[in-house]
Amino acid sequence: MCKITKDMKRFILSVLVLTAVSCLANATNLTISINGIRSNKGKILIMIKSVSSDATYKQMNEVTCDSCNFVFNDVKDGTYKLSAFHDENGNYNIDKDEKGIPTEGFVLKTITVTDSKASTHEAIKLKLFYPLTIK
Repeated sequence: MCKITKDMKRFILSVLVLTAVSCLANATNLTISINGIRSNKGKILIMIKSVSSDATYKQMNEVTCDSCNFVFNDVKDGTYKLSAFHDENGNYNIDKDEKGIPTEGFVLKTITVTDSKASTHEAIKLKLFYPLTIK
């Protein structure tokens, strides 16, 4: 039977600590600011989905003014597809007219998260797009 020495225990512990620290070093807090909200009704729903993994982050905030901020903690470095919309009527769906054009504000964007970019502590600023509806 193999006996684990004190030095082997220290080595294993060191490897585990370094692995944990390196995982934390590649994650950052991401702030997203959405403005251009046309009414104080409903909620803003936002989702960020990694293009290279199953990582998905979702949040929802009540609308209280013409802008809304979201903070996502421990977002790993990578490229993400961001989608957000203003659910004015509270049905948790982006409503569309008979032609399939959204009637509620939305934004779609691809973003890249890197530790160096996040270290500036600047929020990603986005504006909702409300399509012109012609009847």
